[in-house]
Amino acid sequence: MAQVIARCSLTGHYMFLGMDVDAEKFVSLPDPLARKLCPFCSTEHFWHKKDAKLVNRRPVVRNGAQRAL
Repeated sequence: MAQVIARCSLTGHYMFLGMDVDAEKFVSLPDPLARKLCPFCSTEHFWHKKDAKLVNRRPVVRNGAQRAL
């Protein structure tokens, strides 16, 4: 599955919308996708599919982490 991110129309920053979907499911989602507060412009937006995209999750790499013995 991929994460849904959408672009703020005022700042151009991308925000995670809290949804993990596959491409087939994304097409069937309603428009607008969500109404959320944007942390970049401090405005509540309706987030639309035309401003959204799917990104694959990246594994978290933690350098310098120690293992318990």
